[in-house]
Amino acid sequence: MSLTSLMADRLAHGRPIRAGVIGASKFATLFLAQARHLPALHVAALADVNPERAHTALALAAWPPAKAVARSLADAIDSGGTWVTGDPMSLCEQEGLDVLFEASNDAPRAISHAIAAMECGIHVVMASIEADSLAGPWLAEQAARRGILYSLAYGDQPALICELVDWARACGFQIAAAGRGMAWKPGNEAITPDTAWTHLGLSPEQARARDHDATGVTATLDGTRAALELASVANATLLEPPQSGLAFLPCGTHDLPHVFRPQHDGGRLPQAGMVEAASCLEPDGRAVAGALRWGVFVTFTSPASHSTRSFAEFGLLTDDSGSYAARWRPHRLAGLEAALSVISVCLRGEHTGCPRAWVADVAAIAKRNLKPGDILDGIGGHTVRGILLPSSASVTGNLLPVSLSQGAVLKAHVAAGQPIALSQVDLGQACQAVLDIRRQMKTP
Repeated sequence: MSLTSLMADRLAHGRPIRAGVIGASKFATLFLAQARHLPALHVAALADVNPERAHTALALAAWPPAKAVARSLADAIDSGGTWVTGDPMSLCEQEGLDVLFEASNDAPRAISHAIAAMECGIHVVMASIEADSLAGPWLAEQAARRGILYSLAYGDQPALICELVDWARACGFQIAAAGRGMAWKPGNEAITPDTAWTHLGLSPEQARARDHDATGVTATLDGTRAALELASVANATLLEPPQSGLAFLPCGTHDLPHVFRPQHDGGRLPQAGMVEAASCLEPDGRAVAGALRWGVFVTFTSPASHSTRSFAEFGLLTDDSGSYAARWRPHRLAGLEAALSVISVCLRGEHTGCPRAWVADVAAIAKRNLKPGDILDGIGGHTVRGILLPSSASVTGNLLPVSLSQGAVLKAHVAAGQPIALSQVDLGQACQAVLDIRRQMKTP
């Protein structure tokens, strides 16, 4: 049955999906903007440690003011309104929610919220890629043990890539690569919030007008965002991460099946079955034709020669041999599409991407020479960036996850470009709790 039919049936029986949202992020605000147009989806609660930010998100989403005055979750459920609170944990202390939409920017907090929800039998849609790449495999395992679902949020690149991979595998194709596009060139690894706007060709005023955030833009430009997202994809699809970080291969859509195929077949990949990023920039900064900056892709082949001979016949873009083909989606809609995850989890009992094993990790790398006493400012800051690695390499090196780097205090000198070990930092109690979780996660 289609999602719209399932929603209509749910509404006809007077049982709308009751969702709680934590984190008034841009992603969550976009989710809210569309959720209000879905009668079968009732956002009963919105929590943010800054309640004013939550009310701002509702205003941006054109939420009817009269619908945001509920005094408790129970009141919201009875009235059909929305309860706004500054205490995220309180969403799981009262009965009534079917699903939690977690969109916090703080990974340890997002993980603790997910745990609390699952302990109450509430499904979790994880929109915090920082949290999922950090402890997603463990969270998914806990959900399965409780008979509930943990899902990546549709609309963000990881879930969209997982969808393409699932399509290819369900058709019997073999994956060469799956990944996302982005704007990358050598030197981006040193970008900071002070220089991000220059690299975008924007003034600070123009950036503010577009609702850009310096930290978020920096995390995208320096490669950390892609590393986090493709770690989630690797953990959900079991595709392999590169051994020493993403290559950010310059490539347009017309070249996807040529570039993203194994080296032994003329491509740029060390092996088949990998995650990787396609840059829309050449190393000298020139734009790549057919850029896929905002999109996602998969390249694939088939062991059946009759099948590969049919690729071009049906309009698929192939490599020069005709054996490798590509499919891509040129855009993403972020939170505008995220309701699909909420609806699928609650009405179909299906996730839209879920970690299966701990295959990949994202370690913190020094952006500049660091010294004892330096306080790391985390993802999108001045001090560190993230690098995608096999989880086994991260464990062997005892490396600091970039999602735990915010506020870490250095105890040793670390040269620019070098990974930071856990033994070289002091971490807060919340981070230690996440490390305890990660010690229960097993590498392949």
